Amino acid sequence: MNRKTLLLAAALLLAAAAVHAQGKKVYRCEVGGKVTYADAPCKDGAEIKADDSRSDAQRKAAQDTVQREEKMADKMQRERLAAEQRAARQGAAHIPYTAAERAASAPLAKDAAKARKRKPAKKKEPSVAG
Repeated sequence: MNRKTLLLAAALLLAAAAVHAQGKKVYRCEVGGKVTYADAPCKDGAEIKADDSRSDAQRKAAQDTVQREEKMADKMQRERLAAEQRAARQGAAHIPYTAAERAASAPLAKDAAKARKRKPAKKKEPSVAG
């Protein structure tokens, strides 16, 4: 089954479930901080309204948005996979050490300047006593 057929089947199933669910009661239950929804009352559960009050045009617009976003997600996935394949062909990058380590091992600018200005020490000639 191709992807479009599968998506169409899922959309029809969801639409049928929504039509089937209309008119039935839905209960919101919270047990131990976890929220669940059920078609049967539960202890301290609250009945909630689960009608889809959207017009046909609103439902169609929502479906169009979902299809557009699925196409965009597929395109983004293809682009990501292509970028990953390009990166894999280039091979791993080698970074010998981090910028922080490089900065820590480099001489300070003013120390380097002092070293360049420093003149060699004069050699003392031995004094002749005599």
